[in-house]
Amino acid sequence: MATHPPITGTPAEIYERHMVPAIFARWAPDLVEAAKVRPGSRALDVACGTGAVTRVLAERVGPAGTVVGLDINPGMLAVARTAVPRPNIEWLEGSAVRMALPDATFDHVLCEQGLQFFPDKPAALAEMRRVLKPGGRLALSCWLAVEHMLGYLALEQALARRIGPEQAALPPFSLGDADTLRSLVTGAGFRTVRLRVDAKLIRFQSAEHMVRAVVGGAPTMLGALAEQGAGVLDAIVAEVSAATRAYEDDDGWAIPTVSHIVTASA
Repeated sequence: MATHPPITGTPAEIYERHMVPAIFARWAPDLVEAAKVRPGSRALDVACGTGAVTRVLAERVGPAGTVVGLDINPGMLAVARTAVPRPNIEWLEGSAVRMALPDATFDHVLCEQGLQFFPDKPAALAEMRRVLKPGGRLALSCWLAVEHMLGYLALEQALARRIGPEQAALPPFSLGDADTLRSLVTGAGFRTVRLRVDAKLIRFQSAEHMVRAVVGGAPTMLGALAEQGAGVLDAIVAEVSAATRAYEDDDGWAIPTVSHIVTASA
């Protein structure tokens, strides 16, 4: 029996209301710190979504600095403009592999959990390097493989039993190999490439909250589950809840997440 209130809205609205506070806002300050962002500087947030990192950047650069949030999804940017109404932020719709931005424009380029989604990763990294000033700093994050992410592993396994492993595979965890990630960044011409592993608890109200937020924000997955008949999502919730029972506490549901954070210089 479902106990969490229905999760409604567009995928971008669901992302902002549920995924940002539970996950991305918790990790955003660490990425900004890794980028060594200074007051008064100019920063670019690639694949900014609804602005989890962008809003932290805007605070860090202050009124004398500027931030550009770039995303290919107009729905995400529409929510971002409402959620983060800051005068020092410019929201820009566009592709990470072909940025409509001049060369050597930014002191810092950041990308939180976005590289794994780009169709041409070398091209996207080459663009990030192109728009950085000489000596400018890159900071990006990519999750480790799903095997290192207990809550999401339980979800992927439960999904695979209903819709097959191909449809169940969760794209955020597709670039978890450290050597591959380092090679991509080095191959784009970046210098002093450093990679570290960080871990952090994420928090949802419950395992059900996580499952319904992830599935509700993924229309293709939601459609595939709907074809399996009524009650399939409740069954998945029950499986994930049982597999992660040890991570429930008086404040909800806390699951460890593990990410690579890569820094480099242009």
